[in-house]
Amino acid sequence: MTMHSVPVSPGIDWVGAIDWSLRDFHGYATPRGTTYNAYLVRGNGKTALVDTVKLPFVDELLSRITSIMDPAKVDLIVVNHVEPDHNSGLREVMRAMPNARVVASATGVKGVAEYHDGLAVDAVGADDVIDLGGRTLRFLPMPMVHWPDSMFTYVAESKTLLPNDAFGQHMASSQRFADEVGLDLALAELTIYYANILMPLGTQVAKAVEKLVATGWELDVVAPSHGVIWRGDALAAAVETYGRLTAGETREKIVIAFSTMWGSTKILADAIADGIAEDGVEVAVYDLADSSIAAITRQLLDARALLLGSPTLHHGMLYRVAGYLQYLSGLKPKGKLAGTFGSFGWSSGACKQMTAQLEAIGFELPFEPFTQKYKPTAEDVQAAREWGQQFARAVRER
Repeated sequence: MTMHSVPVSPGIDWVGAIDWSLRDFHGYATPRGTTYNAYLVRGNGKTALVDTVKLPFVDELLSRITSIMDPAKVDLIVVNHVEPDHNSGLREVMRAMPNARVVASATGVKGVAEYHDGLAVDAVGADDVIDLGGRTLRFLPMPMVHWPDSMFTYVAESKTLLPNDAFGQHMASSQRFADEVGLDLALAELTIYYANILMPLGTQVAKAVEKLVATGWELDVVAPSHGVIWRGDALAAAVETYGRLTAGETREKIVIAFSTMWGSTKILADAIADGIAEDGVEVAVYDLADSSIAAITRQLLDARALLLGSPTLHHGMLYRVAGYLQYLSGLKPKGKLAGTFGSFGWSSGACKQMTAQLEAIGFELPFEPFTQKYKPTAEDVQAAREWGQQFARAVRER
């Protein structure tokens, strides 16, 4: 069965693959699956394939290309990024396109060679233009958006930017455009993707946007390598959202994430949340036993504080809390307050461990941990409410 391509803009078609089953991406829960987007750019004389797909999806890619043309007649393959979800299928794609020249950024050339056992491809940079015959490809290396090899490809005549992971979302859909799936959903997925993949690179992403603006390139379409494509009013909304995300804008909000053994730490979490809400600050509460850490991290993105709770087990924190701290250590949230709380029985220690790791990540901890032995009394619950209220006041003052 031949799968079909989808027109994106003049001379450009989506020929990627839909991964309906993906539920985890580097520990980031992906309940909606994802896509591996690739684009066929056709000029009057030559044709280029921009990006490939994850190895198990090569047949789907080639089937979509076949709905337009013979894959063997493709002249150029552009590797915008060497991460395996875009590059692991490269060799198989090249076998179907034996005459195609392959290009990547200078760093990407090294990455392709290392990933594919010495495979040699050509380097392109900001000064290079490849003419396909009335349709040209321009390139903009974008190191650390989000790997050193990352690159944007631009088709001036179609006013279309192909920025690989930038502006992406993990979302499988039969529709290809943000305005088709619904703008609110597309922006929500854009934000959770940014929070869980690009958060530690906010400065680099902001510089990339400035670099892109400086080119003067006109944009009608931005077609990323995951999720849906941005055009029209949806494109303007995505660019505005990226501006807020890279600026690190926050609001008066506190995230509480906790794990519990016998329910005491949950009682404290609920009391702390009540105190925060009573003081007029937004609060979001998550039990790490049944909440997606990707969803928690998205809420943390625009929050001003994280309160982390755990009972003590074997002189330390529960493994779910430790796992979330490890996850956060890679994302390196900036400019946020934190606090720790929890119950203990015959031995304490969880708060000490959590505090040390939060400080190492870069959180500011303005108050002492809230700890309580065994089941909270009414007095303990009131004290926990007041502990939450002091964080609410600190958040309003920032």
